[in-house]
Amino acid sequence: MGMRIPGMSGIDPKMVDKLVEAEKIPVEQAKKRREKIVEEKAEVEKLGKILSELETSVTGLKTKSDFYKLKVESSHPDILEGAIEGIAQLGSYEFEVRGMARNEKELAFGFPDKDSTAVGFGYMEIEREGMENAEIVVEPGATLQDVAQQINDAELGVRAMVVNTKYNPDSFRLLVVSDKSGRESKIHIDEDTTFLEFKEQVTGRGLDVLFEDVPVTDDDNTLDELVDGVKFNIKRSEPGTRIQVNVTYDMDKTVEGIAAFIEKYNEVVRFSAEQSKNPQAGEPGKLSGDYSVKQVMRTLQNALFPVNGQSTKFQTLAEIGINTNPKTGELQMDDAKVRSALSDNYDAVAQLFIRSKTGDGIGERVAEKLKSFRDPASGLVRGRVKGLDSVIANQDKDIARRERNVEEREQAIRRRFMSLESQMSGLKQQGDFLSQRFGGGGGQSQGGG
Repeated sequence: MGMRIPGMSGIDPKMVDKLVEAEKIPVEQAKKRREKIVEEKAEVEKLGKILSELETSVTGLKTKSDFYKLKVESSHPDILEGAIEGIAQLGSYEFEVRGMARNEKELAFGFPDKDSTAVGFGYMEIEREGMENAEIVVEPGATLQDVAQQINDAELGVRAMVVNTKYNPDSFRLLVVSDKSGRESKIHIDEDTTFLEFKEQVTGRGLDVLFEDVPVTDDDNTLDELVDGVKFNIKRSEPGTRIQVNVTYDMDKTVEGIAAFIEKYNEVVRFSAEQSKNPQAGEPGKLSGDYSVKQVMRTLQNALFPVNGQSTKFQTLAEIGINTNPKTGELQMDDAKVRSALSDNYDAVAQLFIRSKTGDGIGERVAEKLKSFRDPASGLVRGRVKGLDSVIANQDKDIARRERNVEEREQAIRRRFMSLESQMSGLKQQGDFLSQRFGGGGGQSQGGG
């Protein structure tokens, strides 16, 4: 009977792979921990983005110049309209547009065509108000089109064009128009030796307006220095028509600004709720155990409460139609009630939000808290992001170290098993040799006896 050593025929490679995989388990666990921190950082950055948007919306509510939204109403917008362009004051004004500012226009006598008939050669001088005279050299054989091109290429503050009046026999005429309107548009053209002859078609003149029965003028059809913060645009003249213009509160834009702040505030509330551990809210968010979210929410909620000693007509948001939903914590705005409060006392509503003599309003307080969150040195959100970045960096180093160790361990395991397999293979060969030798020899000895 031959001698056999069980299991000495070789080692299953899968056993080596399993041992190597077991060594990799701590690395995979470290990678999962890193992935979780990366996800937490992404959520903190999302919170930072929401807070940044909230800060943008509240910027329009924290000071008087930010909060106060004005508009211009005209009784005859087809004649005159206005727009707010800066810090303006409420007021009513009366206008009468007696004449529009006009460009000077000079029209040459006609020619039968624009690009064939020569207009004569020589010099043409253009006189411009407040500027030096300009000289145009008209070459022999030059046409109307050539002269127009020369004038335009010279960039003299005038525009030249050839117009076809369709009045025969000489329908083509050269029109020269000042780029400016008003008194500075005055031009005069001396045709000198050419066949051109100009006639003043339109006299340049300034705007003629009565403002509160005081004559005012300008070189164009806008008045942007008449009333601080207001630009008036004149569309046409209508002597004898009195136009009433009011600078008044723009309720629509004011309500839009308040509504935008509420919506962005509610986004923060909803984000906080998504991170909650409350089982009814579903699976908790990545920041369910992070103190920063709760601190941000608590800080913002406190900023909505009135400051002691603030003497304004409206002490709370609820008094102007903005209430807190007791279940969700979100703000809810009654549009009609807010508009009613603004109509009743616009200044009092503004003082509830802005920084004023009565104290810091809601807008100012929220803005200051948001500013503190993003402070590079001590800001809650930025500090949290930096802290997570540091953790991720350390985890990267730890993972790299573990991966090097695993690689070294894998090489060591495979070397050890190759050596063991070699030893076991040698033992097997020895066993086979001994089995053949002693097994066969023993049989001969018994037969001889």
